[in-house]
Amino acid sequence: MNYRFAIVYILLFLVSPLAIGIDYDAYDEDVAALLWEYKNDPDGSAEFDADDEGSFKPSVLVFNDMADSDTVIDFETGLVVITATSIARLEDAIVEVVLTQIDPAVIDAKTAKDFGLVNDKTNRPFFWKQILDHKGQPIDKPWRAEMFAEHLSQNARQSSSGRFKIKITMAEEHKNIAGGKYIKLAKAASRQHNVSVSLMMAIMETESSFNPMARSGSNALGLMQIKANTAGRDYFSIIQGYKHTPSSSYLYKPGNNIEVAAGYLRILGTRYLSGIRHPQKLEYAIISSYNGGAGNLWRSLDKNANKTKSLARINKMTVSEFYWFLTNRHIRGETRNYLKKVSNKQKKYQNL
Repeated sequence: MNYRFAIVYILLFLVSPLAIGIDYDAYDEDVAALLWEYKNDPDGSAEFDADDEGSFKPSVLVFNDMADSDTVIDFETGLVVITATSIARLEDAIVEVVLTQIDPAVIDAKTAKDFGLVNDKTNRPFFWKQILDHKGQPIDKPWRAEMFAEHLSQNARQSSSGRFKIKITMAEEHKNIAGGKYIKLAKAASRQHNVSVSLMMAIMETESSFNPMARSGSNALGLMQIKANTAGRDYFSIIQGYKHTPSSSYLYKPGNNIEVAAGYLRILGTRYLSGIRHPQKLEYAIISSYNGGAGNLWRSLDKNANKTKSLARINKMTVSEFYWFLTNRHIRGETRNYLKKVSNKQKKYQNL
């Protein structure tokens, strides 16, 4: 069995979906339904609007193999949907995903084509312990993956299109396992830039659900969804001291992505949002501005986006009043929701 396979992002991760649309008929009904959901409700809540590009959630990764199979991985919910033209191809696709290295440190993230199997350094696949077999065991060997694939294929359903499909639900603790891979990197970056680890991890989970290959329709990349021409450029100009726009392959590497994000959070707090006196209010402002930009924060507080007047308002508010303002009166609905999500997620990382 050939376990090497070609993997490509749906074009909608690369350019605006509004510009080119989706040929849903090209995908199995389960896959098409999931894609439709994330295109039309990228925040996971009808209460909030899509971003300006109408992009998918970065937690969703889609790949296929010469139209013989499709695999959709949702890192947020821990759901894997695989469809294929035959039972044999379905079993191959199952083995491929449970043994693959979706890891920019191993593959060429820029081209995202050749995803090999278990790497020599860790002897573990990317989804080690996140995907368990039918006996509740982690999968790290081809023979175990093949047994799991055969078991799943026995219950495969055939859709009206003739394709066979299965669903894999990751382990309940899949997100904790995924996040654990990046804690050391977050701690190192937090020490370097004086940014709390809990904030780093909460933003990472909110942005990508720990999908290292995350790419939004607005071209935000990697674990912490860095835009190369804004946050990336600021990091090199202000922190490193020279003008440079990082490449996609650079930002897909977890260590680089986390370092740049920590540096940018430091820039927000010490430069763009300087003048906010209370540390908790400053952190709320940093979280909101990481998502919506400092300019939109000032615009939410003053119709002319006057920073001096905005700062005066912020410094007069109590911490709870400022949080209420950001989650109820910020001009971007996405940002209002974003602050709630990050603040809630921070609680589980407080002891790191």
